[in-house]
Amino acid sequence: MRRVELLKYHDYISFIIDKLLERLCGLYRKAEDELTRKAIKHVIHILEEEKRNIWFSTVCKKVFNGCKFGITDLDKVVVVNGQIKALIEYKWRDEDFDRAIPVNAFQFITLQELSKLSGVPLYYVIEIGEYRDRWFRVAKINPYKKYRVKRCGNGDARDTYTIVNIDHTELMNELEFRSWLKEVMTNGKH
Repeated sequence: MRRVELLKYHDYISFIIDKLLERLCGLYRKAEDELTRKAIKHVIHILEEEKRNIWFSTVCKKVFNGCKFGITDLDKVVVVNGQIKALIEYKWRDEDFDRAIPVNAFQFITLQELSKLSGVPLYYVIEIGEYRDRWFRVAKINPYKKYRVKRCGNGDARDTYTIVNIDHTELMNELEFRSWLKEVMTNGKH
């Protein structure tokens, strides 16, 4: 379900998150070891953050009522020795892609503009579940290129997508990905 659809059900979703948090807090109190408590606390923080994100989006929708507006996020900003080295949008998909990678157009265009204005490279990193071990498809986004945009998908997935050609990506196993990441973060090249 798209976030804009979630906003219609803000109160109900908050209610469900609160119920989940109650159960997690109960598990937290019963946890017998520190590692389990830390793991449960981490999940609690993730749910609390999502609840705040939905609230914030709901408030913005009311404040900007009648205006065309959008809100997006960026998954990773990698900083090494005080220098921003990369902007990374990290995704997960069950299956690899055949010819192209569809990504949310609004977010893509916004992050591409951020990369252009900042001079910091933008990468889409997609972890592919199909291969069992950790495999990653990595796309370096050209901040000046005009990418194809199209409306596609079914049901909740129906949206406007930017299409990234799979020929402009690299498929890497975990070892190759770690090596790539180190190269990008230390030299800023790739």
